Amino acid sequence: MQKANKKSIIGLIIFSCFLIIAATCGKILSRFVYEDHLDEPLITVDDSEITLREFGYYIYLVEEFVQDQALLYDPENPKHWWNTHFSAGLDSQFVCDYAKKYAVNSCISDEIYYKKALSDGVVLSSEEEKQAIAEAEMILNSMNGYQLAKTGVDKNILINMRIKQTIARKYSNNLAKVLNFTGYADSPEKLMNWDGAYYQENILPGHSVITNDKVLDKIMLGTITVNYQ
Repeated sequence: MQKANKKSIIGLIIFSCFLIIAATCGKILSRFVYEDHLDEPLITVDDSEITLREFGYYIYLVEEFVQDQALLYDPENPKHWWNTHFSAGLDSQFVCDYAKKYAVNSCISDEIYYKKALSDGVVLSSEEEKQAIAEAEMILNSMNGYQLAKTGVDKNILINMRIKQTIARKYSNNLAKVLNFTGYADSPEKLMNWDGAYYQENILPGHSVITNDKVLDKIMLGTITVNYQ
C-alpha cells in the first residue's frame, strides 16, 4: 500500500514537472522578438504596404514626444505616465495604448493623403524638400545606436518617410482651404486630421485598411525606443 502511494506521489511530481517545462517552453516559443518582424507588412492601405521597419519612424517620434511628458510627470520612473489610465467614457484608455493608436492612425492618414497628392500632382518645392531632408537628418542624429538597431530605420528610410509625411500634410492643408465644412464645429485642420470628423466620415471610408494584428497586438509603445534599460 505504501509502495503504491509512493508511486502515485512520484508520478504526480513527474507530471507536475512536465507541466512546468511545457509551460516554460510555450512561453519561450511564443515570445515576441520585435526585430524578427521588421520587414513584415504592418499596415496595408489600399495597395500600399508599410512594414514594421518603416513604421519605426512613427514609433520613434511618438515615443520621443510622450517620453518628454513622462519625464515631466515622474522623472524617476517615466513608466508611470505610460501606464496612466484616463477615464473619459468610451475614450478611456492607457497612455501607451493611445500612443500606439496615434502612431497607427497618423501613418494611415499620411499614406492616404500622400497617394491623393501624387494622383493630383502635388509635390514639394525644392526648399520644402530640403527642409524635409534636414528634419530627417535631425531625427537620425537624435537616435542612438540601440534605437536605430531596434527600429531598423536608416537615413534613407527616415528621409523617405519624412518627405512622404510632408507631402501628405501639404495636400491635406491645401484641401482644408477649399472644402466645405458647413455643419462641422472644429477648425478645418482638425477636421482633416486622422481623428477629425470630416476625415473619419468622408475620407477614411473610401479606402481599404488592413493591419497585421499578429504583430501590432504585440507592440507596446513606451518600451521600444524608450524605457528599454
